[in-house]
Amino acid sequence: MIHAYPTKMSASFSLKPLRVLFLLLLGFCLVGVHKTQAQDSLEVDTEKHLNFYRIWGFVKYYHPASAEGRLKADSLFFLYLPKVDSAKTEKQANAVFKAMLQSIGLPEGEKIKPQEDNPKGAFLLKNVEDSWRHKSKYLNNDIRKHLEKLFERRYTGGKHHYTYVRYNPYGGTVPHELEYVRKPHENLSYPLRMLALAKFKTYVDYLYPYKYLMDVPWDDVILQAIPLFAKCDSRQEYERLLLTVNARLDDTQAFSFFRQLHHREKLFKNHYFPPFDYRIAEKKIIVTAIIDPVLCRQSNIKRGDVIEALDSVAIEEWVSALKSVLAVSNNQALWARVGEWGDNLLFRSEDDKMQVRLTRGEEQVSTTLRLMNPSTPAKAKLIDIFFKKEHTTTAKKSKNLAYAAKGIVHFKIDDTYRFINDETPEEDAVLMDSLLNKASRAKGIIFDMRGEPDNSDFVYQYLYKKFGKKNHYFARYYQLNPYQLGTYRLLTQPEVYFPATLTPEEAVYNGKVIILVNGRTHSIGEWNIMSLQRLFPNSITLGEQTAGADGDVKKFPLPGGYEATFSGNAIYYPNNTATQRQGIKLNVPAQPTLKGVLANKDELLQKAIALIKGEEQAAETEE
Repeated sequence: MIHAYPTKMSASFSLKPLRVLFLLLLGFCLVGVHKTQAQDSLEVDTEKHLNFYRIWGFVKYYHPASAEGRLKADSLFFLYLPKVDSAKTEKQANAVFKAMLQSIGLPEGEKIKPQEDNPKGAFLLKNVEDSWRHKSKYLNNDIRKHLEKLFERRYTGGKHHYTYVRYNPYGGTVPHELEYVRKPHENLSYPLRMLALAKFKTYVDYLYPYKYLMDVPWDDVILQAIPLFAKCDSRQEYERLLLTVNARLDDTQAFSFFRQLHHREKLFKNHYFPPFDYRIAEKKIIVTAIIDPVLCRQSNIKRGDVIEALDSVAIEEWVSALKSVLAVSNNQALWARVGEWGDNLLFRSEDDKMQVRLTRGEEQVSTTLRLMNPSTPAKAKLIDIFFKKEHTTTAKKSKNLAYAAKGIVHFKIDDTYRFINDETPEEDAVLMDSLLNKASRAKGIIFDMRGEPDNSDFVYQYLYKKFGKKNHYFARYYQLNPYQLGTYRLLTQPEVYFPATLTPEEAVYNGKVIILVNGRTHSIGEWNIMSLQRLFPNSITLGEQTAGADGDVKKFPLPGGYEATFSGNAIYYPNNTATQRQGIKLNVPAQPTLKGVLANKDELLQKAIALIKGEEQAAETEE
């Protein structure tokens, strides 16, 4: 066991008031702290563990015995962890590493030939960082030579025991990873906690294509985490540590990790909910509807109030504090997600009261906000009634086109499935062809991508068939390269980008096309937009920065029954511009305003209509 570590840092989420903010911002800073800590045993121990994880991961993903399932990686880790911990010096640690490598042996056979870069740019190599095994001052010459020989005879088959996802080569859950489920309040043992950190490190090293885009070098993240995982004394603390490491992925597709946590309410201090629904605009909270009239009346809260500060902390600072525990690709993605009422990420309080500063018209108001306890039957009933009413669906939707204004067709990406009968592909194709012919005669078309696509065929098949051209390669899609895990190879087969069996009509649309986007546009939505931008080269993409998280999601089990997720493949524009973290290319940046939200106006849609009509500024049309 390891004992010579500093006590864990405390970074709980709310308490009162500014103290919490600074704990969140500073409690788990992951930038090279190991270099400024006391030296001696601490630095040796962290470096020792880091090199153990490196070698273990190298064996797990490159050694044929592991790749073919004959060597169980977890068992190897458990066998040598106590021996690594017992090593007091670098020399002793190297002896343990050598013994581990020798026990496995070197693969037989000829050296593997280098890959040919054909076509040019076929491989994404930006993640490759192997100086640790070539120039490491910690690892001795024998270890480095052994690792090089293993690399030269590494496994290069496509069905790797720990990477090959059957039936889903693009995404899915990686196979043969044990979950080690424990009761919610049972802390994981020291070996399991360290295995979790080692797994997290190697998942990213070998299976995350955007490692090179992370703000903090991944090895620095792991170095800082090693002593904290070692000293972790509760399940709640273990979950907090997983949360903070996950946040450093800087990937919006890893955002939802916090929803799995058993101790989420204690970590975020968010058991109590606001008695109203709300939206966010201009980095402020706008009360849009009343859920509990009694509590709102007691709190002096009214519909239309603009909340500017919670517990004396400006909303912008309050949200920024969440960056240390929530994974997002960019700030806009964070702001687009913190406003979910059900997640309750904003109203963090240890009790059922918060101090609020708000604006009501021209008036500045300070008041005590009384929060709801959703576990009480009466409040649960109010919440249930409110959201059932909010999400009540009307009668069966028409299969006709929707219009945003006269002569302007409005396609909402989360409302396209209604167009088809879902009977035979031939019937659906005829129906969609008829609708798109009608849309082609409109003055303008708005593709509203501010939602989750409900029919993957709408852009991929139907729009491509009508408006596409041959060789519709609108992106560069890189998939994990089995020849050298940690690198990615360009997919050139047509079906990745367009249906190879369809002959596009190459119809020319002479009207104006606007593509609407916001921070909630992500993954397949961003992929569809890239296709739309190619289908309609004169289109205007209007709105907010998108989530910057493209590439099919892969899932990675972690000890305790958790599952990390992140973008498993790499997406670029044809000119090699990355979409990850940046989002798709915008022509006209635009954001909702306080005034627009208060007036219940869709300002982005209005601006799109105005652009199609040729007006200089957004029309003040009535809802």
